[in-house]
Amino acid sequence: FVLLFVIIIVTISVLVLGTGESISTTETQKYTCRTFGSGVVQPFNGSRFYVRSNCPFTLTRFTHNRVECDITIRRGASGLLLQVEIIINKIRTVVQNGSIQVETRSVSLPYDHTYQHIFHYGIYTKLRSSLLPLSVTWHSVPGGIGTLWVDLEQELSTDMTGLCGKHNVPGMTVIVLICMCFLCRCLQECRLFFSYTLDCLQARTPQYIQLCEENIYSHENNKYISCAFFKEVVQQCGNRSYVWHIWRAVTRCAPPSCPGDLLYVEQGAAFIPSCSNLNPRFSNQDLTSSCVCPMGKVLNDHAVGFRCVTASSCPCVFAGRSYLTGDIRSTKCQLCVCGAGSWNCSENFCPARCLIEGPFVTTFDGKQYVVPGKCAYVASQVKKFPTISTFNINQLMEMYTFSYNSVKLGGEEITELHQSDHALVFWQSSMYVQVHTSFGMKIQVQMSPEIQLYITPPRNHTGAISGLCGNSNNDTTDDFTTSSGIIENSPQPFALSWSVGTCAVNIPPTCSNTDNEIFADEKCSVLNNPTGIFAKCHSHIPTDQFHTECIQRTCNCGSNVQQCLCVALGSYAKACAILGVAVGDWREATNCSEFSFK
Repeated sequence: FVLLFVIIIVTISVLVLGTGESISTTETQKYTCRTFGSGVVQPFNGSRFYVRSNCPFTLTRFTHNRVECDITIRRGASGLLLQVEIIINKIRTVVQNGSIQVETRSVSLPYDHTYQHIFHYGIYTKLRSSLLPLSVTWHSVPGGIGTLWVDLEQELSTDMTGLCGKHNVPGMTVIVLICMCFLCRCLQECRLFFSYTLDCLQARTPQYIQLCEENIYSHENNKYISCAFFKEVVQQCGNRSYVWHIWRAVTRCAPPSCPGDLLYVEQGAAFIPSCSNLNPRFSNQDLTSSCVCPMGKVLNDHAVGFRCVTASSCPCVFAGRSYLTGDIRSTKCQLCVCGAGSWNCSENFCPARCLIEGPFVTTFDGKQYVVPGKCAYVASQVKKFPTISTFNINQLMEMYTFSYNSVKLGGEEITELHQSDHALVFWQSSMYVQVHTSFGMKIQVQMSPEIQLYITPPRNHTGAISGLCGNSNNDTTDDFTTSSGIIENSPQPFALSWSVGTCAVNIPPTCSNTDNEIFADEKCSVLNNPTGIFAKCHSHIPTDQFHTECIQRTCNCGSNVQQCLCVALGSYAKACAILGVAVGDWREATNCSEFSFK
């Protein structure tokens, strides 16, 4: 790693069931297109219709603000959706066989991407775009997907194609080819159900019966097909209708099963309270079919099994380990006691430190991120005092320049110690140089095998500090404050606001060398080994971020991948040492002795 620089057979049936209306709420207006059962489609506008085919269909396709969206569906012989392909801004997401793949890689939920978020939403799964006012929601059942809908959260003045049609026109024209059911069983099932919906459907009942018969035809033995249709009708009738309370008994549609202690409700919170989030965000729009805990309990999401507990019984978690109420976790810097799912910690006795290790930054307040490009950055500065930039320390009129195993004042190299009115610079060892400024900031510079910075802020300037390292005010929410004073949500605009001059190429976010990737996956795993050399530190410092950084650093390494690996492992060992945890001879255990400096 180069560190930061200085400075088809188709049958279609159309039924006029009244114009499709947008769903209105007090918070926002939505335009919804739905497909369910074995081929029923409710477009954004116009009439519901039925499509029977196992060919791929474009559900909707449009471009908005130069962002392209293309959603394609394909049904199988069972009538259920077998595959859903969602392409937004050229990012391809495929839902198939109960799994979700983004750019050919399987992902687990919740999944956060720059352009989209995928998460559980009650019994459903939802993909929400961050580039478009769009979300896609689906319900997976054995054998496929029973229901899927697309929500547009605002009117789009754009051409739209696909089965969903356009949301801002009276309707759409399609070819009519009726496929009717003449079997007694499906006729009876549909007509029995709709005998209970007269209060809400009224004159439209015959058309709904026809659509129901087409949906069930040749799928009489698949309850997921018929039940998906019945549920859509019930939801349209609403929870005040008679059919809402009796439809499952009439149709013999069993409610979805919920894991563990969770109970199914037709209308409940999409995001249920849990030990890690006792008060999830909630609005009227987030009422949906859901699996919830019994009254007075929350989901213990820190353990397997979907068990529900009282909030006071929630465990605390640190570094992947659970602690019961009253358990104590201590280091030389701090003592923490677990209480009702949260840690109550004493004041941190150790001074805050900012770590800049290659492109990986940990702010004074502990927020971790990766800088986006190879630039010269302002690492930290104090108001009314000089700027400290990575590799260069500009202390009033004194410019200290750090390079591999060398520190210079101007053009003169410092071999042992230099002291002026503004700074004390000395070699702490053959590997580290210490810098103590006149205003109280301390900088430890690792000189080899890669230059890394460890910055301790002055005690009397809390809140007056800024730069890549943040502001040292014990609040991570404002760590991404730009040079102009704006708080950003993502690290990229924040970091670039502190860049100096022009930037070189971006730092690769993914592995660019297959051999390096294999090497990194194997060797970086030593950090997570529960019986390995670093195991003593696991209960003090989580390895997740260090493991990710190890893989990224080693993957994108140049010629000496072993050295890059050792630098990454050394970062975790150093973090452990700061807390007083001795991990043993990690260099010998990881074949890093060659890079040991006394």
